[in-house]
Amino acid sequence: MWRRVLLRLPYCLPSRLVKSPRVIALLLALNLGLFLGIFAYFRKAQLDAPVAVANSEAALADSTSPPDAPAPAEKVVAVTNQFRWAQVESEDYKTYIARLRSIGCPEQTIRDIIIADLDKLLAPAVQAASGHRPDLKYWQSVEEELANDVDPGEVARQQREIDKRKREIIRELVNTDLLRERMKQHGQEDYYERRLSFLPEERRSHVRDLLEKYDEAAQAIRDKELEDGESLSISERTQLRTLEQQREEEMSKFLSPQEKTQYDLWASPTANAVRYAFYGMSATEQEFLAVYQARKAFDDKWASRDAELIDAASRAQMEHERAQVAEQIHQALGDRRYAEFQRGEDEEYHILSSVATRSKLPREKAAEVFGYKLLAQGYRDQIRNDPSPTEEQRREALKSIADESEKAVRASLGEKAYRRYLATGGGKWIKE
Repeated sequence: MWRRVLLRLPYCLPSRLVKSPRVIALLLALNLGLFLGIFAYFRKAQLDAPVAVANSEAALADSTSPPDAPAPAEKVVAVTNQFRWAQVESEDYKTYIARLRSIGCPEQTIRDIIIADLDKLLAPAVQAASGHRPDLKYWQSVEEELANDVDPGEVARQQREIDKRKREIIRELVNTDLLRERMKQHGQEDYYERRLSFLPEERRSHVRDLLEKYDEAAQAIRDKELEDGESLSISERTQLRTLEQQREEEMSKFLSPQEKTQYDLWASPTANAVRYAFYGMSATEQEFLAVYQARKAFDDKWASRDAELIDAASRAQMEHERAQVAEQIHQALGDRRYAEFQRGEDEEYHILSSVATRSKLPREKAAEVFGYKLLAQGYRDQIRNDPSPTEEQRREALKSIADESEKAVRASLGEKAYRRYLATGGGKWIKE
């Protein structure tokens, strides 16, 4: 306001006064005084503001704190984001794991870290066992060397030894099975894990170790068959049966009767054979148990005996009991389901199903071609059992059956699927 008055003051005075030197000097003095007054006002406001804020904060603190409360102790917090693996790494795996746990590292992550580190540590041993050159040159015939100069059986044996060492180390360090972890990481089905899931994990691991121990011993015997190119001797077959008996005895000692029953339903040879025969049937639990119980007593009695060492009387008794078991299964399943069960027992039906799947054909095609097989076998049996035809007539009749069978199977599967069927080892019945 004062500034507006002073700016308008010259227009309010008579012109003769404005031109007077004394008046001009007076006006300059007034303007200077006004400027100094405004400057002093703003300066005082700036100096008083911090004091007011401080006084208000002090008043607020006095209103919320007890009158005699001691001043809070001053806290000093050190903040750093410079985490280094050197802080937890150690040449001693147990110390390394303890440090990882101390910083809250999840157990699964610890397992992954240790497994990866152990793989890296033992990689040179794996490479040495494989026979691969560590520094391959382009002029070296490495493929021929590996094909001709390296024994695959020895390579497999050495790699199994390395894997065994790894599994022992991993189990001791993080209490888990290396093979199980690898299969879980890759989303693969663990054969033993699924079949032993009825057991607690620790007992499951013990049974798995027991099974693998006997599997390794049996594999060592079968490797000789592969190396020599000859069938197993009677002595070697006896060794295999002895191993099976020892495994079952040890399993029975470790598992309770209820657990042993569950184990047999999942992993026994009898259960595996029944599941194989039920292929494509969508069997119920009741059907499975009926067939399993009918066959188990027979298998327990005869499966452990070498067929070549059974005398004629014992063989006749075995075949008689086998027929009784078949009739018992027939009665339990009924005509239609028993026919499907017999079809599932035949490897030819499994081959046909595989060919149909890979050739993008309906599943019914496998059953259709299998029906041709049964029909051809029936006709052949009639001709071979009929004494009236001459030998030449019998040969002509059998050839006609073979030709008609081939024509029917080709038409059912199509040319491409038919060739695939023969290439997989199926269809031998066509030319019998």
